[in-house]
Amino acid sequence: MNATYTLPEGAALPQPWYQLSDLPGLADVILDGTSLTLLSSDGHVFGTGILDRRDPLAAWRRFSPSDTVAWDESYLSLALQDALERRAEEACQRLVNSDADYLPGFIAECYGDVLLLSAETAAADASLPLMIELFREHFDFREIVLMHAGECRRAFGLPLELKTVSGNNLKGFWVDIDGLSYRIDPLRPEKPGFVLDLREQHALVGSLCAGRRVLSLGEGQGAFGLQALRAEAELAHAVTPDEVASKAIGANAQKNGLGLSTECAPAMAYLESCQAADYDALVLEPSVMMAPAQWVRMHRLALQALAPGGILATYCRIPDGTSAVFESALRESFAVEGREGRVFAAVGQPFDFPWLMQLPQTKPLGGFILQVE
Repeated sequence: MNATYTLPEGAALPQPWYQLSDLPGLADVILDGTSLTLLSSDGHVFGTGILDRRDPLAAWRRFSPSDTVAWDESYLSLALQDALERRAEEACQRLVNSDADYLPGFIAECYGDVLLLSAETAAADASLPLMIELFREHFDFREIVLMHAGECRRAFGLPLELKTVSGNNLKGFWVDIDGLSYRIDPLRPEKPGFVLDLREQHALVGSLCAGRRVLSLGEGQGAFGLQALRAEAELAHAVTPDEVASKAIGANAQKNGLGLSTECAPAMAYLESCQAADYDALVLEPSVMMAPAQWVRMHRLALQALAPGGILATYCRIPDGTSAVFESALRESFAVEGREGRVFAAVGQPFDFPWLMQLPQTKPLGGFILQVE
């Protein structure tokens, strides 16, 4: 039986998340982890979600618009089935994207026959054994890895851990993603993972790079450079500030028989060393930790290194919904450098990373692909 709470008059319209300050007078007898149905002052159902005052994102996170649904085996089974039906037949993709798939707290990604599963809240963690069995009903995974290293678990007093469900060791393995091989090593967090939300961007940008000199900055696995070389780029160079990632890129290049060169250096420092028009295509992902002035500086340097007619692909992850700030910094960079940018594509979340319109926090990825005159 769900608990219920009636929102005060004038409360915000129905939304997926409510903060504790939005729920005045909430009874202390309603325990954290309870399924709680929210009602408007006139009795309209706002939905049912998990109440947990410890959650750093929101005290109440909706999982259903109904008032007759419980967070139980029946619900989880149907929600997972619905999430999987929204996915394509791909060997490597995100299968569950938390709130956007009406399974708040769960993140699931598959890499071939290995599933990486995260439970980021207390409610998700308590339901983890059931969710594992439900996944096994749909897939024949040789291993399931619990990726419980996210700091969000600390707020619930949950342990941080990386382990296999079987208890066996899992060595690094190769997977095919869009015709190229990449090494995945989930039990070694120092190794770079594959960034699935940029997957379609790797192939798209690569297809624009035939005959071009390509620079990619901030690479983890070298996917942009490898796809560019696969599309017959003249050359490709991947720069990363992480030495382990640089070695991984080199291993991937060797495995795929492609001449991707790699270098360990901070992105800004490398751009400062470039000469004018050194490259015909440039990919960068400015850090979300940068101030807007740093975004402007990085893009100015990128434009200086880019030849006329070159391709600039730039991506940002700003989960607080301030992507307009990033766009403004990019526009300022072009104005100061006196360059013109023709937008080919405004980048958003791929299909296997759905997000909720009322929660811009669930749409961190944005960016642009431009031709620069």
